[in-house]
Amino acid sequence: MVSLELYHQTYTYDTGNNLTRLSHQAQSNTWQQTITLHPNSNRGTENNNPNNFDANGNLSNLDNIGSLNWHYNNTLSKLTKQNKTTEYYVYDHQGNRVRTVIETNNQIQSQRNYLPSLDISTNQTNTLHIGTHILSEQTKDSAQTRYQLSSHLQTNALELNDQAQVISYEHYYPYGGTAIIASKDKTQAQQKRYRYTGKERDDSSGLYYYGARYLAPWLTRWISPDSAGSVDGLNLYVYVGNNPLKYIDPTGHIFTISWDDFVFILNKHLSTKKLNLWVGENHDEVEGGKIILDLNGSFWEDRNLIFEETDHTKAEPLSSWSSGAPYLRFTTLNSQKLREMVRSVHELSKRRKSYAFAANDWKDLALDYVELKRQGLTGESDFLLGAAHLLFHKLHTYAKQSGMDEKSFPAYWNFEPDTSIALISKQTLDNFPMSLSKDLRGKEEYGLWVHNKDGLVKNSILILGQKHVIKGIFGDLATKIPRDLHLLTPPSRSTASLPVRTKRCVIL
Repeated sequence: MVSLELYHQTYTYDTGNNLTRLSHQAQSNTWQQTITLHPNSNRGTENNNPNNFDANGNLSNLDNIGSLNWHYNNTLSKLTKQNKTTEYYVYDHQGNRVRTVIETNNQIQSQRNYLPSLDISTNQTNTLHIGTHILSEQTKDSAQTRYQLSSHLQTNALELNDQAQVISYEHYYPYGGTAIIASKDKTQAQQKRYRYTGKERDDSSGLYYYGARYLAPWLTRWISPDSAGSVDGLNLYVYVGNNPLKYIDPTGHIFTISWDDFVFILNKHLSTKKLNLWVGENHDEVEGGKIILDLNGSFWEDRNLIFEETDHTKAEPLSSWSSGAPYLRFTTLNSQKLREMVRSVHELSKRRKSYAFAANDWKDLALDYVELKRQGLTGESDFLLGAAHLLFHKLHTYAKQSGMDEKSFPAYWNFEPDTSIALISKQTLDNFPMSLSKDLRGKEEYGLWVHNKDGLVKNSILILGQKHVIKGIFGDLATKIPRDLHLLTPPSRSTASLPVRTKRCVIL
């Protein structure tokens, strides 16, 4: 019988948000952990060796566990344990872990393969994922279903079988360490894989895999620096601002949410407030128009459609497009998919109040706004325009030569700015013909990734906005976006779950 008792933990941080001392006090046991920091950086270890990092800042040794090797792109390659067991990690082109192999004496002992909604190992037949939340697991040996009930942090605390009987209960320290785990037998507890914040804990290392990085719960920090740079502060190793009782980091970087959760959040916001959605496109690709079509019918109220039409002499209503295609700036539409998208958007515009803006090649955005208001523009609007007018904060060379209004970069910051956010597909960003470096961006934005309506990661959408606007809508799901978009972390296959939308009733 294990006795339970109260304990008290004290966390001490330095001015750089680094944990330097952890004190644990209980009646039966008192201990203290000290983290040693490099004098010129935020790199810290528990074995008094602050130089225990590679040239890129990745931790190279886990005290009393083994050594770590890293790929050139700062993904963990392998763990070599002190007992000579080696665990290898394989990733796909987007950096998602797809395979784990454990070898002893050059012989494979076990392996685990990961698919978008399934992970398969030698001793586990299947795992059902719902978002990042593991609803149930079935193990081969016991043919047992495990229902995992999570907290507000998506942490799996209680497991039940299909008879609603308790399999295990786990209580966690703030940063994910196990304070106590109780189960009928040791095997039941060992079979639990998805734990703190719903993430998988690797048995060999004790590290939690978050997608972009690995978390060491006993160090209360990441074991590699944030590849996005100092978007969340100068300390590149700190986990959720040292506030793990309130915040989570589902991927190790920027949040990713599902399309359904995105629509739910926007509808909740639109029930009391106004919001304009600015969709960026590459003019000869289909992604921007597809987002406009997916947005159609997602909201409770009808919305205006406003299109970038630079050949118009003034901003004005589009009463009829029967005389031509909606994208008059196109000289040709060679792609069948593009032609189909254009026709679909054209038909949609007939059913909505539609307007043209960006008149005279973006000469005066403020005048466009005044003219549209004079022409009767009211309510919320969906805009479709070139992505450059959402991504850049300065005039690029062509814009200067064309005499464009400097307020057209970014346009959504200068046209009802307190009620506007931008949506740009990942494919649009990947195929963008110009540099997305910070030289042309210049200002800070906040955002998150959203899986598109089809659920495919490659079609995910980047949501951008001014901090006060996007935080007011998405709260802590919105994080700072790097000014240099080359450093932007790609969307995750798994999505963050919203507590208000993840209340599930399982009938057992």
